[in-house]
Amino acid sequence: MLIDVDYFSATSIIRNIYIPWQWLVAPMFYLFAYFFLQKELQNKRVQFYLIAPFFLVAVIHASQYAYQLFFDHNHTIVIYYQRGIFLYTNLVSFIYIPMVIYYMYTMILSYEKKHKKAIEKVKEETTWLKNLIHIGIAIVSLGMLSVIIGITFNMKESYYAYPFFISLSLWIYWVGYVGINRASSHEKLEKLNNGQTAKKTGYATFNKINAYIIDHRKYLLADISLNNIAEEFDISVGYLSQLINLHAESNFNDYINELRVESSKKMLLDQRFGNYTIESIGLECGFKSKSNFYATFKKFTGQTPNQYKKIKK
Repeated sequence: MLIDVDYFSATSIIRNIYIPWQWLVAPMFYLFAYFFLQKELQNKRVQFYLIAPFFLVAVIHASQYAYQLFFDHNHTIVIYYQRGIFLYTNLVSFIYIPMVIYYMYTMILSYEKKHKKAIEKVKEETTWLKNLIHIGIAIVSLGMLSVIIGITFNMKESYYAYPFFISLSLWIYWVGYVGINRASSHEKLEKLNNGQTAKKTGYATFNKINAYIIDHRKYLLADISLNNIAEEFDISVGYLSQLINLHAESNFNDYINELRVESSKKMLLDQRFGNYTIESIGLECGFKSKSNFYATFKKFTGQTPNQYKKIKK
């Protein structure tokens, strides 16, 4: 069976796909707004009710083409801007979309009411969502007007709907752009706030541990370990590691080795240790071998111990 190539033209495909996608814009915007404000996904039941109309309309549209292809080649598929199934489902979408927008708006108002004490900060998170909703309402009104014109005057061309299509496309791109930027900045702010809170809670404990290691010169011990220090302060190894990572901004080995390198730099320039070999100074500072001392020293200074000594002198 030969199929007319024009049937699968780019225009036909775009026309067939566009209308179902219109049903998906508002639900996806709602789910994004919910996740942005609540920091969690909407439950699956609500997700189903939001997305199901899109699939239902998509099946209705696809069945038109399937019927023509497999059952009646003479069946006429009325294009979406003329009276027919596409235009009528388009009209129904302008009843469904305002419903989704209404629930989105009530969700935002509920969020503001719940956070009255921090209303100024909350408004920063909700004002931009409200503005996007207001623009969306204006575009939906324009789309509804276009459909009413199409049904009333039985339009044969689509030019009357161009303002709606163009404004909707721009709005969708704008929602994506603003949403990504807002979500990114919001995430960074949350991480910063969480990081600051965490630093405040463990800072005093870290200071005690840091002072103990430095004052008692524990870093000069070759066998110093997280276990030794954790037992001394009766805390878990994991918590100690977390404190050092957070406040020293490095792991335990780098934290200890940096203290050792600072001590070795002083010894290299101190005349009292003039008779010491480089290897001896490294061993005195807690390094287990000459190679380990050289590698660590260069890691933190960018020079070998000999180079550092010559340059400084």
